[in-house]
Amino acid sequence: MKSCYFPQNRRGLSSVVGALFFTVLMVAGFSVLSLALDAQTDIVTTQRMVTDVEIKKFQERFGIAVSTDANNHLDIAVTNLGQNPVEISSMWIINKTLSDAPAARYTIDYADSFVTGGSTTQILNSQILQMTPDTYDIKVVSSLGTIEIAELEVGPGGSSSNALRSVLVTDPPDVVLGQNVTIGMVVTNIGQLPIDDVTPSTISANPPAAVTASSTPNLASVDLIPGESFLFLWDYTIDGTADTQVDFSNFATGLDANNNFVQSNTASDTSVLREDESGDTSSTPTIVLTQDLLSRPEIFLTVPSPLGDGTSETHKALWGANIVNPTDQDMYVSKVVISLISPRTNNNDIMFRAGSGSDLCNPETVSPTPDNWSCPEHNQLVWTDTTNPVRIPPFSVFPFNALVNADRLAGSSDTLSSVIVHGNVYTTVGQFGKAGYGSSFDNGQTALANVYLSEVVDSVSKDDMISNKTGIVSGTSTSFNVVLADLEAGTSHKIDDTSRLIINIPKGWVVNEPSIDGHGDFTTSYQQFGDTSSQIIGDVSADLTNGGITISFDATAPTVTTEQMYVMYLLAEGSVDDNSFTMGPLQEAILQVVPP
Repeated sequence: MKSCYFPQNRRGLSSVVGALFFTVLMVAGFSVLSLALDAQTDIVTTQRMVTDVEIKKFQERFGIAVSTDANNHLDIAVTNLGQNPVEISSMWIINKTLSDAPAARYTIDYADSFVTGGSTTQILNSQILQMTPDTYDIKVVSSLGTIEIAELEVGPGGSSSNALRSVLVTDPPDVVLGQNVTIGMVVTNIGQLPIDDVTPSTISANPPAAVTASSTPNLASVDLIPGESFLFLWDYTIDGTADTQVDFSNFATGLDANNNFVQSNTASDTSVLREDESGDTSSTPTIVLTQDLLSRPEIFLTVPSPLGDGTSETHKALWGANIVNPTDQDMYVSKVVISLISPRTNNNDIMFRAGSGSDLCNPETVSPTPDNWSCPEHNQLVWTDTTNPVRIPPFSVFPFNALVNADRLAGSSDTLSSVIVHGNVYTTVGQFGKAGYGSSFDNGQTALANVYLSEVVDSVSKDDMISNKTGIVSGTSTSFNVVLADLEAGTSHKIDDTSRLIINIPKGWVVNEPSIDGHGDFTTSYQQFGDTSSQIIGDVSADLTNGGITISFDATAPTVTTEQMYVMYLLAEGSVDDNSFTMGPLQEAILQVVPP
């Protein structure tokens, strides 16, 4: 019998071989696909790692403060300004003055290299680097590649001036023989650590014999946070030969948060001794307000100091601007702006809050100013009326005064020893501004110190507050009431009994010395100067919790043949709340004298 299965077995074998071949192909395909997926996963993982590093680098923010100690050993403080930890890998020291001095790289010890979020670490605790007096760039590099650079000036004895900067200005630059020159030095903490006990050095004058008298600074020392500035002021009387150049210079010192000694650069400025217009130092010039552009208005301010966060309508300070027209043509004023500028780097300090209401700026007009005050922007007090601008006759003055609430700083317990005050006026001859004024701010409610002329002794009523006297007839006697006031409503704060009221009488005015009356609240003294100006000083007899105290006196106006205007500077110096804060209010009162 013949078999019929052989052909079927051939077909079965062929099917098996085909299935095996297909399986091999599938396995190979899946292997290739698996390799491709693995490669793609590696690429994605790498990309994620790179992105993660870039994000961390983008978020990484740190600052450095470099200084030297008394032995010229280098200190570098790194402050982590972000949230993620910062690892410092290395630092470079680059000499900026010696071209042949190599840049040196130093690895940071692992124990000092990590800085947690919001903290400060000294990265050179484990190594000592002796610095030679010179100027350097210090470059600090993190493990992510972030670089911060700071300049370091190393002086003898461990002095370094990288964190304090000072600028010295003399006013006026040309001084009539025997008169006073005001010296101002602005000291700024440009570092990233607080600096305590910032103290100005004794001013050096060259030639020394030109100085005949001098005052102490307005404040012996201050503490400065990063970005904060303070204006130190002195009065120097200088005399000698006309055209002599007197060079003034000084510097400031302090201790940073790591107790390292810090010294600023030496700042300098010059005044030149001049004779007056007649060449005779005993004569009295009749033109007091002088300027380069005769058609421009002059601005003279009333500034309180200190301020606090007043929150009621009875807790206000007096602000104002005397706008003077020193020309023979009518001048019209459509807008007056008083701006407060915080010296801190952030913009969160709001001292005049925009808007209206008893808890905001809420200006209260002082007559005769028309009632058009507002605070349209934070930290700006604005009077404006473009429809009915105020007319100021030739050689006359008009006051723009208001009682204003203060608000608060960004921090709940912050203080500012120096707030920049700027005045602007918009007139028919153009817009002009005046800087150089300052105030101070205590974030807690404090005494509100003001000085001003008043119609009534001891008055704190807005109806009696004035900032000028006009129509004084040439050669006649006029009575003055100068008030030192604490305009804070309550009695929990005070002006200390160690304070003084200072009245600077302009040249040509003759004070009737027996008429000076402190009304039992001041112990008064009087002195005359060689340029015929004079000064009344009143020492406060007792603490002033609120209200006003007065010095009254009579003075005879100069003899003039045309309208003349004079500036009487009203000042106070001292402290509030048992020496917890410095006081320094100002009023530049304008006196208009007319011919008989």
